[in-house]
Amino acid sequence: MSITMSPRDYATAFRLLSLTARHHENIGRVVEERILPRLPERPSLLDVGAGPGKVAERLAPHFASLTLLEPNREQIGALALERTKIFHDTLETWSSPERYDLVLCSHVLYHVPLQDWGGFIDRLLSFVRPGGYCVLVLGAARGQNYQLHRDFTETVISSEQLIGTLREKRIPHEVVATMNGFSAASFEEMYTLCRFFVLEDCFTAEKLKALSQDEVRRLDDEIRLHAERCRHSDGVYRLEQEEDVIIIPKP
Repeated sequence: MSITMSPRDYATAFRLLSLTARHHENIGRVVEERILPRLPERPSLLDVGAGPGKVAERLAPHFASLTLLEPNREQIGALALERTKIFHDTLETWSSPERYDLVLCSHVLYHVPLQDWGGFIDRLLSFVRPGGYCVLVLGAARGQNYQLHRDFTETVISSEQLIGTLREKRIPHEVVATMNGFSAASFEEMYTLCRFFVLEDCFTAEKLKALSQDEVRRLDDEIRLHAERCRHSDGVYRLEQEEDVIIIPKP
């Protein structure tokens, strides 16, 4: 029994994440309602870890210039936006003399060691102009997708740790709760998405390799149960993900 994701499975999971997620709308609404009224005309945006660029596309009409950092060329290769600079780089290695009215970092901290979060946040803030804002987005420690992860691991990265880090550093911030989610037309698609979350987020390659065939079968059965619970009365499979949008003003 295979415990890896096939290229086809990865393609299915990424398609569902890209086409059905609502986080770009959630971020757009929060920025429009809580941040844009406080920014100067023709503000600038830095999007760190821009992914396929859906959030940047959503925010583009409000900004005079956009700078996108995305190290994965395949992720952002098809994006074409006016007034946009794209750098295939990470925050840790990228440098620029420019400062921005809004620095956005959505769902990136999962890939940064927890002990490095303080320095990562300081670096984000170093690119914010005085009077500007930094916005970070992470999944919250509550809700359906969080519970999916908690059923397979005790160490789930969430906004809870981020809020704790900000409090330790005494950085003023505001937390806005939002509801994201993913949908699929069939059980097999939702099962593939749940499997993606579990295998990618809850296990290391070493732990997966060490599982016995019986453990692999039990793991697969548990993932299938989670996928079955995602079926709604209209026949569509939905997996809700609660997220926190965290706003940090820079004096």
